[in-house]
Amino acid sequence: MLQTERVRFELLNSEYITDLEKLFCKNILVMKSTFKGRVFTKKEFENLLEKDFLKKEEDQFGFRCVVSIFDNKVIGVSGLHKLNYLEKEYHEFGFILNENYWGKGLATEIGSFWLEYAKNEIGLTELIATVSPTNIASKRVLEKLKMEYLGEFKSKERGDRLVLRKSI
Repeated sequence: MLQTERVRFELLNSEYITDLEKLFCKNILVMKSTFKGRVFTKKEFENLLEKDFLKKEEDQFGFRCVVSIFDNKVIGVSGLHKLNYLEKEYHEFGFILNENYWGKGLATEIGSFWLEYAKNEIGLTELIATVSPTNIASKRVLEKLKMEYLGEFKSKERGDRLVLRKSI
């Protein structure tokens, strides 16, 4: 099982869908700084579940549900993804957490986990992360993880993004 001191990374299952739908489709505060910069429609959410969430343990790239070890609640999503940025394929880690869990060091803990996992379990030599230039808290997390500025891009789907990288 993949986990840190305080969270587990679990495959999508039916008991988590209601909480995830609330996060992606109703939580304006959280979603304004991620993905589309707005909440998802029901159809967009269903497509995300189908395309981007891991369904089998042996799969390495896609979202997993972030579950609190202390209260067994879904508190967000996180995972590794293969994506093209700046005309090159990269491996990216990301996280989206319910605002009730912000400011507790969980994002840094999750980022540290993926950096170690990518290096030790997959054999990657670098990992990137992207962040909205206005998301000060997430930029601070990436700085704590000693990630360095790589570039910027703008996309129709995600808006303005800074790209940071770390050799691992």
